[in-house]
Amino acid sequence: SKLTNVETSVLIKKTDGRLTEEDIKAAHDQWKIAKGIRSKGTDLSLTLEEFVAYLKKTKNVDRLDAVNAFKIFDTDNSGTISFEEFVMSLLLKDGPTPEQFAGICMTIYDADNDGYITRAEMERMGKMKLKIAGQHTNQKVVKDMEKAIEEIFKAIDKNGDGKITKDEIVKAIHEKPELQQIL
Repeated sequence: SKLTNVETSVLIKKTDGRLTEEDIKAAHDQWKIAKGIRSKGTDLSLTLEEFVAYLKKTKNVDRLDAVNAFKIFDTDNSGTISFEEFVMSLLLKDGPTPEQFAGICMTIYDADNDGYITRAEMERMGKMKLKIAGQHTNQKVVKDMEKAIEEIFKAIDKNGDGKITKDEIVKAIHEKPELQQIL
């Protein structure tokens, strides 16, 4: 499959020039690896299983992180990742903006998609990660996670309603960029 000059130009414009022609060609090479040899063009989309297999093979990413990345990159919520979405995900390599990061947090933690993150949602994700890492029975690690969640809520949930919104995350990250490392 060949990437056309028109497709490349359109993607460069959509990224406001943050990605070069070389970046997009490299992404196309990775896209072909992710889709496998049978790929024909850029019009095919990656399924969740193809994306998980690709990240495991090329980046040694575990399934949970791959599934979360899939949710983030599938910006149109189609259940697949288009080549354009794949390319746009490259913009995150330099680190997301506070707005992008807040969107990522909402995608990962807001399990019921009601527009805010509760302690229970954040704890559920934390416990899942600990279980996958084999640390869920280590009481010290569990207590450290619970303490970290408490600190996150103190720093971000300024109105004290027990819910973190996307706007609260953006505002908190603008004030304290180091919060990105904690979340």
